Amino acid sequence: MKTRVLIKEGEYRLSKTGVMDAHIDAEELYCFLKKCDKVVLFLNKEQEADKETETEYFKLIEKRASRVPLQHITGKQEFMGFEFKVSPDVLIPRQETEILVTEAAKILRDERKSAINEKSKSRGRLFKIFGSPPVRDVLDLCCGSGAIGISMAKICEDVFVTAADISAAALELAGENARKNRVEISLVKGDLFEAVASGDRMDVKNAGKEGAESAELWPVKLRGKGARAKCYDMIVSNPPYIKTNTIAMLQEEVKGHEPVVALDGGIDGLDYYRKIIAEAPKYLKDGGWLLFEMGYDQGEDLRKLIMDTGKFSVPEIVHDLAGRDRVIKCRKV
Repeated sequence: MKTRVLIKEGEYRLSKTGVMDAHIDAEELYCFLKKCDKVVLFLNKEQEADKETETEYFKLIEKRASRVPLQHITGKQEFMGFEFKVSPDVLIPRQETEILVTEAAKILRDERKSAINEKSKSRGRLFKIFGSPPVRDVLDLCCGSGAIGISMAKICEDVFVTAADISAAALELAGENARKNRVEISLVKGDLFEAVASGDRMDVKNAGKEGAESAELWPVKLRGKGARAKCYDMIVSNPPYIKTNTIAMLQEEVKGHEPVVALDGGIDGLDYYRKIIAEAPKYLKDGGWLLFEMGYDQGEDLRKLIMDTGKFSVPEIVHDLAGRDRVIKCRKV
């Protein structure tokens, strides 16, 4: 059959099982199988597909129809314009999380620009030519695949990222993603801030240099205990925030194939926020920033949790394109 008919049949089989965006997934699976892009697919849509292609394509369609996420089949997901490896050990990076990265990057860029302007005023023209602001330390807490921290390291200057997670499998994948995207990063294993204080550490070094692909990854060789930095200019986190009793109502792709430990935020979805907010002041520099992704209905609850500490500025809530609460940010005072 012709390629366009093959893909139409794949779309039909996916739609019958309730797969959202069946047409997009049918095309993506063909491109994955044939190692081509959408342009090549468009140009070849009237060509006849051989029997081997038909057989292998429908195997992929059957797997997706069983509600295995597309990203688990292809092993990758784009985030902030970069490609990340994914697996069932981590949450698949989602577009809405890009809002968290964008807000964090904007803060860091604005502060860098202000620092340069202030120093150039006090130190004169030579600073503009030779000077640079100090490196800012950023902690990506509950890092999963590392998409948040790695993206920040890619798009922000003078930033060093530490990524922390309780899962060794997640940290191994984050290390691979750092190496894949040629980013130097420090990885620490532990439960929230325990990772910073005493967790096993692995540093992905020289990620942008020749030979990086053979660099040792977690947990082959540990670099020490605890994070390199103990106090940060910024902490960003996308912690588990789904209410326990609503997990069963999630899409099959999520509840059946993504790690529950990365989803379940307790009875009200706020368990991890409480822990992080309570301890964050000890790990933030004065004036340091705390940013969270959150659920659409958690903004006011989080605002109250933050204000009740008396240690942060009045939180600002950032909305997604649909106008729902998505990110909350504040500073240590």
